[in-house]
Amino acid sequence: MKNDMNIFGLTLSVFVAAASPSLVLADEQGEEAIEDLEKAAQDSAKGATSKAAKELEDAEKHLIKENKTRPYAEPLKQISGDAPKAEADRKAFRELKKAEKDAKKKVAGDAADEAKKALSDVKEKEKAP
Repeated sequence: MKNDMNIFGLTLSVFVAAASPSLVLADEQGEEAIEDLEKAAQDSAKGATSKAAKELEDAEKHLIKENKTRPYAEPLKQISGDAPKAEADRKAFRELKKAEKDAKKKVAGDAADEAKKALSDVKEKEKAP
């Protein structure tokens, strides 16, 4: 009995140790996405739309990596407010695409506004349960 508990404890600790690096990586990806979005919003506001477009692309890549590293479950039946992470994630990607499009068209003010909205959505996603 005691050996079974030791084996169980050892197995559990190995599992937790193996899962921890991926959670840290997901947190880093989320933080990097937030940093990129903040820079993009600032650069767009200054009129540096080509630099903002690059930062928006980087933010999108970080968000995709975060979602792959730490996927969240969505309910089968979509009910508004039922999956706050999924809703915030969808809104963030929608705003991110709009910001990228505006930055590429050199519409600095709109790109800055959309980047700020995407940033808000990403922060909302990070806080969601």
